[in-house]
Amino acid sequence: MFGFSFGRKKVLGIDIGASSLKIIELELRSGKPYLSNYAWMKIPDIAEKNKATGSNFFEKAIPEYLKRIIKVSDISTKKVYASIPSFGGLITLIDFPKMTSADMEQAIKFEAHKYIPTSLDEVVISWEIIKDEVGEEKDTNKNVQVLLVAASRNKVLAYEKIIKDSNLKLLGIEMENLAMVDSLVGNDLGNFIILDIGYRVCNIIYTEKGIIKANRNIDAGGSDITRTIATSLGITPERAEMMKVSGKDFFSIESSLNFPAIDLIVGEISRIIGALPKKENGSSVDALILSGGTANFAGLEKFIADKLGLKTMVGNPFGRIGYDKNVEPAIEKIKNQFSVAMGLALKGIEDLREK
Repeated sequence: MFGFSFGRKKVLGIDIGASSLKIIELELRSGKPYLSNYAWMKIPDIAEKNKATGSNFFEKAIPEYLKRIIKVSDISTKKVYASIPSFGGLITLIDFPKMTSADMEQAIKFEAHKYIPTSLDEVVISWEIIKDEVGEEKDTNKNVQVLLVAASRNKVLAYEKIIKDSNLKLLGIEMENLAMVDSLVGNDLGNFIILDIGYRVCNIIYTEKGIIKANRNIDAGGSDITRTIATSLGITPERAEMMKVSGKDFFSIESSLNFPAIDLIVGEISRIIGALPKKENGSSVDALILSGGTANFAGLEKFIADKLGLKTMVGNPFGRIGYDKNVEPAIEKIKNQFSVAMGLALKGIEDLREK
């Protein structure tokens, strides 16, 4: 756990992961987002704890961890934007004819039944009309394109309770893949794939001009890579985890291992790319952006670039904000893990600008 503070008015982005908590604190300084604090804390594997205790460890323990990290890191603001996991949620684009806002709301509720395999009473729905880069609706003659987002009402209520029990004030909840796009792509006009490899789940997001066009969640993550190293080398998971983060290149000819989880991820990305319309130069994707705790796994960036034939890079969610350059060495080591928290905090800054 670590952090620093300058004591100004701030907004928090809180990412509750499967094995860690990440917090970004931003302030609006001279009209631009500025980093005033950040914090990170390892927590027990939530899924395993739920199994072991036979109770809802998540809702009971996370508020206590949040209160602890906020106290130790000297975070003073209570205003929070939080995320919910992408798996189990829905993000899709729907075309509608132009109509009034009231009629649009009714049309969206009617159309949502086609995409949501449950009662609308069980989900929370939000939507927005997509604008082009000059602020106009994409089709000014007949149709508009609407981004529909839906999430389990019970899950949203659970996260609301966690933030409340942490003695914080919740200003907004957003799905984590939307937050990642905000911090890693922003207003860039290219076509990108974000590959976020978390502890248990991998998010694959395809965006065009900052809009999510395709999204997949795979049950494969950093824990699977650790397990493969442990099994292949006959060592403990703890030792395997240490080797995973040591900088050793397991993709090299000398020590090449087969990682089924990574093969699964690469295969799914290939299927997404294969379904995209081809550009004249043959490529539909400008670059692949790596994110999550596994993004710095030695050799992974080159392995994926070679397999997919794509420009591949580790994302930098801190690249769109200002911060004290004295903390740059520390940020460089952990930046890839803060894409969700940063996107949430940037959402808070955007809302401050509009007030």
